[in-house]
Amino acid sequence: MEGDHRSFRVALVADRYVNPPAGEFDGLEILGEAGWGVMQLPAEDYPVELAASMLSEVADQAEEFARHGYDVVVVGERRGLTEALTAVGMQLPDQVRPSTREELVEFLADRPAPTAAPSPG
Repeated sequence: MEGDHRSFRVALVADRYVNPPAGEFDGLEILGEAGWGVMQLPAEDYPVELAASMLSEVADQAEEFARHGYDVVVVGERRGLTEALTAVGMQLPDQVRPSTREELVEFLADRPAPTAAPSPG
């Protein structure tokens, strides 16, 4: 493999954008097309203890990515995420709550290059 093809971009994504309701857009498809890695957040109907444990693990991984210069964003929202991130010393990353496919595409396109990405050339 020639070069490093990772995007150094990770989105913490609310369940509704991974498993969209009928008639809604598929955020996972858009993120994949844009080259973003995805960490799915637990669905809102998960039991509180299970969701808290999952959010804690997501926060640990997100902090590790951010510390190494990855661009980390939140797509949608999830109760408890801010608290889980705070517990690992991380603020809530830039966040978008898109209601249309175009809003998500625009948000992703406007992101600056992550500091972890290798310099071109």
